[in-house]
Amino acid sequence: MVTVSIDSIRIGAGEGAQMSKTGVSSNQRMYYVDNIRIYLTILVIIHHLSIAYGGSGDWFLKEPPTDSISPIIFLLFTALNQSYFMSFFFILAGYFTPRSLEKKGPANFLIGRLTRLGIPMIFYALFLGPLMSWMVANFAGNLGVSFYSIWHDVFTFTSLQNISFGHLWFLEVLLVFALGYVAYSALFGDRSKPRYENSFPSNKTIIICIGILAASDFLVRIMFPINTWVFGVQPAHMVGYLFGFVVGVNAYNGKWFDSLSNHQAMLWGKIALINTLALPVMIILVVASGGSIDAFLGGVTWQSLVNSVWESISYISIVIWLLHFFKTRFNKQNNMLDWMAPNVFAAYIFHPLVIVAVMIPLLNISLPSVVKFFIVSFISVPLSFLVSYLIKQIPYANRIL
Repeated sequence: MVTVSIDSIRIGAGEGAQMSKTGVSSNQRMYYVDNIRIYLTILVIIHHLSIAYGGSGDWFLKEPPTDSISPIIFLLFTALNQSYFMSFFFILAGYFTPRSLEKKGPANFLIGRLTRLGIPMIFYALFLGPLMSWMVANFAGNLGVSFYSIWHDVFTFTSLQNISFGHLWFLEVLLVFALGYVAYSALFGDRSKPRYENSFPSNKTIIICIGILAASDFLVRIMFPINTWVFGVQPAHMVGYLFGFVVGVNAYNGKWFDSLSNHQAMLWGKIALINTLALPVMIILVVASGGSIDAFLGGVTWQSLVNSVWESISYISIVIWLLHFFKTRFNKQNNMLDWMAPNVFAAYIFHPLVIVAVMIPLLNISLPSVVKFFIVSFISVPLSFLVSYLIKQIPYANRIL
């Protein structure tokens, strides 16, 4: 099956994980943040591969599952990922936005955002997206379609709605958030300081935030269920993304990353584990009762409410635990991580091209879906970073990527 709609990066402000106001010297790199970015980027790649081999969602090239178990496995995997990984990117984006604005000033900050975020979006719409559609049509569908015909079809005046930024919707949303933050800073200035400074938000505050998130997600999904796309984004997840960006900004101003205690992180880590184990139980109960998974996606259903609560708990608990885990265990780099860190943005942009190119030769080989998933993942992850590194050697490309 061939589709042209994509699910989910570049980490937000992206001037580098260096600080000036968070208790860390401006010359000291926050290696754990770099490593989180690497982890999340790899997760994005294998998330899309799980969709390609039977998981729920849209992708350029999807193979029918070879059994009835792998779609359930991929569903659990993608549901867990979706609950937090893109929101975590927005937290990190928000975290580095205030420093970037302070350093550059509003005009240069906006020019930088338009350059770093806007140019990749235009490149995707004009070339990368049509190229992947052409590859799928000719090498997977044997349709004999020319690249020009695909490009022309996308950009005819009668089908402008076909223009898509695909998985670069993240940059689209981040650009809007950046514009909003500049306007907010101009209006409120120092009054935008966080309530909690030098103190991570209390568990009571976190629980209240979970409740607000869950209620907001449920209400939005009554009109816009999960997998409903509007202007290239899913409104069903936008509350969590905006919340993440705002939390990131406040975390920078309030030095929250430095004040998260081991005790609080371990508590939320246990909550994350219990909540994660509850996911397959919910799925099994639904399947056993003959219910539909679609009821969890939205509408006025108790399943949608349960899913909104589960997702909000997963989002916040996993992010808290991962932040502490990487800061205490992986606040360092070796040669490989040092090479990967500056290539995460380009790896996100070009990984769909790599995935499609690796998938196509295996289309006619009879293997279980899970086996193909692991084979293509093993090849696509390092190849995405390698392709990104090579593309950055092109003159002027590194200024954007």
